[in-house]
Amino acid sequence: MASASFTAEITDRDRLAFGELSGDRNPLHTESAYAEGTQFGHCVLHGAFSAGLLSRLAGMHLPGSECLLHGMRLQFVQPVFLPIKVIVEGQMVSDNGIVGEVKASIREAESGRLLVEGGYQFGYHRKKHPITRQIEDRAPVACTGRAIVLVTGASGGLGRAVCEIFGDKALGISRAGQDGSVAVPDLGEIDQRRFESPLAGIVHCAWPRPDNDGLLSLPDPSNQVEYHIGRPLQQVLALARLLRDQGEPGATLVLVGSSFAQPGRHAWRMPLYSLSKSLLPNLLKMLAIELAESNHRVTGISLDVVRGGMNSGLGPVSEQAHADRSIWGELPDMGEIAAQVAWIIANPGRLLSGAMVDLTSAAMP
Repeated sequence: MASASFTAEITDRDRLAFGELSGDRNPLHTESAYAEGTQFGHCVLHGAFSAGLLSRLAGMHLPGSECLLHGMRLQFVQPVFLPIKVIVEGQMVSDNGIVGEVKASIREAESGRLLVEGGYQFGYHRKKHPITRQIEDRAPVACTGRAIVLVTGASGGLGRAVCEIFGDKALGISRAGQDGSVAVPDLGEIDQRRFESPLAGIVHCAWPRPDNDGLLSLPDPSNQVEYHIGRPLQQVLALARLLRDQGEPGATLVLVGSSFAQPGRHAWRMPLYSLSKSLLPNLLKMLAIELAESNHRVTGISLDVVRGGMNSGLGPVSEQAHADRSIWGELPDMGEIAAQVAWIIANPGRLLSGAMVDLTSAAMP
C-alpha cells in the first residue's frame, strides 16, 4: 500500500493567522490570558488547522494533485500546544482509480506522541471536456444587418459552447462579465438595457444551480422558493420583453429546460430545480401567444444529462451510468447541444413557437 509523510513546524503566529483567516477567534485558541485560566493552561491549536494538514496530505501526496476530497474524519487525541514540529503520515487503504480512502495521523515529531488520528475519502477531479463536436457549417445564422444573438449564462459550459457556435454574432451575458461577456448583475432588469444591434435571437442558458433540500426541509422556504422559482420566472419574462422590443422580425427566444422536470430515476432529489423547469412547457405556450403579436417566437429545449457544465463533477461511474441510459451509449457534449440551438435560431419557423423540443436522445428515465 502506498504511504506518504511530511513534517510541519507550527508557531503561535500560525495559530493567530488561522484565527483571523477562519474567523474562529474563540479565546481558547487566540487569547493567552484566557487560556491560562483553563484546564489546558495554554492556547490550543484549532482543530480545523489539523484538518488543513490532512488536506495538504491529500492534495499534495495521497493521492496528489488530482485529488478531490469527498469527506474527512478526525479524532483529537491530545491538545496541540505551540510551538511544535509535527509529522503527518498517511497510508492508502484503498484506491480503485475512481475513489479511495486514506488512513492518517498527526504526531509530535520529537516524541512520536499521537495528537490526531483520522482519515479521508477521495475521488479524482478531471479537466473539463473540450467541446468536441461542432456543426460543420459555421456560417453566421440567418439574420440581417448587424443583428446579434444574446446568450445568457455565457460563462457556463453550454453558454460558452453556444457563443462559440455563433462566433462574432454572439453577445455573451453573465452576472460578473467573465470571459469577455457583458456584465448584467440582475438579469431580471435586462429589458431596461438598450443594445446597439437588433437581436436575431436570445438563448437563455442561465439558471440557478440545483438545490439539494427536500421541500419540507427547506431552512428558508420563502427565500429559497423565490431564488429557485420566482426569480427565474421574472428573468424569463424580462428576456421575452427584451425580444419583443429589440428583436428583429422572426427572432426566437430559446429557453433551456431539463428532463429533471419529469419523474425519473433522480427521485426528485432537486425538487425546487425540477419545479422551476416544469414551468417551461406551459410558459412557452403563454409567451408564444403574446410574442406572436410582435412577430417573434419562443421555443424550449429539454436536455438530459450532458457532459460538462453543471455535470462536470460527475465521477466516471455516474457518467457511465447516465451514458448507459442513452441509445447511443454515450453522453452528448455541449457542442452537440449548441448545434441544435443554432439550428432553431437559424430556422425561425412559426410551428416551433410555443413548443418544447426534446433533445434527450431518447434517454431512458
